[in-house]
Amino acid sequence: MKKTEILKIGSFAVIALALLAGQGASALSLNEYLDQVQQESLGYKATSEQAEAADLKSREADLFFTPRFFAEARIGHDGKEPFASTITYDRLKLQNYSLGLSQEFSFGLQTKLSYAMDRTEVEGATLPAGVPNSFWNATPALELSMPLWANGFGRSSRANEDLTRQQNLAEQFGANGQSRGFLVEAEAAYWRLSSAQEIVQVQTQALKQAQSILDYVSRKAKMNLGENADVLQAKALVEARMFQLQQAQNQERAARRSFNTYINKDAEQSVATLEGIRYADLQKVTVPTVKPGDRYDVKAAEAQARLAQASAQLVAERNKPKLDLYGSYALNGRDEEFNEAMKNAGKTERDTAFVGVRLNIPLNISALSDAKSGALKAQRVADLSYQQKRFTQEQDWTNLVQQLGEAKESLRLATNIVNAQKAKLENERTRLRQGRTTTYQVLLFEQDFSQSEVARVQAAAQILGLQAQIKLYQTSVEGGK
Repeated sequence: MKKTEILKIGSFAVIALALLAGQGASALSLNEYLDQVQQESLGYKATSEQAEAADLKSREADLFFTPRFFAEARIGHDGKEPFASTITYDRLKLQNYSLGLSQEFSFGLQTKLSYAMDRTEVEGATLPAGVPNSFWNATPALELSMPLWANGFGRSSRANEDLTRQQNLAEQFGANGQSRGFLVEAEAAYWRLSSAQEIVQVQTQALKQAQSILDYVSRKAKMNLGENADVLQAKALVEARMFQLQQAQNQERAARRSFNTYINKDAEQSVATLEGIRYADLQKVTVPTVKPGDRYDVKAAEAQARLAQASAQLVAERNKPKLDLYGSYALNGRDEEFNEAMKNAGKTERDTAFVGVRLNIPLNISALSDAKSGALKAQRVADLSYQQKRFTQEQDWTNLVQQLGEAKESLRLATNIVNAQKAKLENERTRLRQGRTTTYQVLLFEQDFSQSEVARVQAAAQILGLQAQIKLYQTSVEGGK
């Protein structure tokens, strides 16, 4: 069997298989494909769940200034010598129970409200008459502390809260950026495969037309009605179309492997027919004039800058001299009976009150200065990185908008060429029916029409790819054309 006949059979087989595939199942839409990506892709699941995890972890910052319940219970003994020679005992058996609420406020005040019950039992005691050998102490107490220098008025606490929040926000934005980028890349892979499938069909038809030209001029040459040069030229055309078809098939296979990667399928697994390119819709595409929003990588850089600022504030505050003003006030009730001790604790005759100050000064001034300078430099670096990200984003957006406008114009011109080539071909076919031209001329015009279709597919694919990139700047990612 001749090579040309094999090519003809192969070309018809490709077209037949494509038609059968199209009839056997409806085309897979972009939204359906992206749904599969979200359900099947391990990479997308990892990044989306990482974003959800970071979002949940960011709630940790809400715990800094929340009230806290505490409780403690202990039982033991004390065998120290008595503090006075007139009182002797073997040891003390002790029980301590306490519970309460504590809270730190964002302006720095630290509070603690507690209620303590302590039972003391004296073993082997020689106590004066009327002194019980076991009793309960009931102590409701309020403690307050206010930092005035380091962490003055809650600066460190607020910095710690912001550091925790921004750290998780940066992680969340980074993961969201990865998952969004994954969907955008998957959308681009969808349209690469769709356009590759269309180009294969066009190149298959072009090869069929080239083979028809070769058959036509070969028959004329055999009848001594044509030149051998025409046959050689037609053979060269067939070889060129074979090469272009092979290139298109190679690109289709590469696009299919990429397509399957995003849905965790074997690279060489067959793919359902995809939606074709809607050229009329693409010609109506509006080039955006305003950027919809910031990309997630820019938001992550902003969170990193705020994180570095909070970290620098924290380093500066925790290494300052500590000067705290504090005070406490407690009521005291004592009795052999538990209930009576609690009643006595409501009286103010035996209260306890303290007011004081605490001072703690680090002496390594050099290390303190270096640590503060390092934190400020880290803050400056993070801020510069954020500013660079914003600048790069603006440049990328400008380039994207310009490329989209240019691609839209390219599609318009490519569509005009297709229409012109189609009109030229239809006119030549009419002339052929009227006997005013040759079949050979019609076949040549068919070649021109096929190549114009390839150019239009490529221009449309560029628009679809740029449209996918625009979704990096949007608040939601959904499929679309």
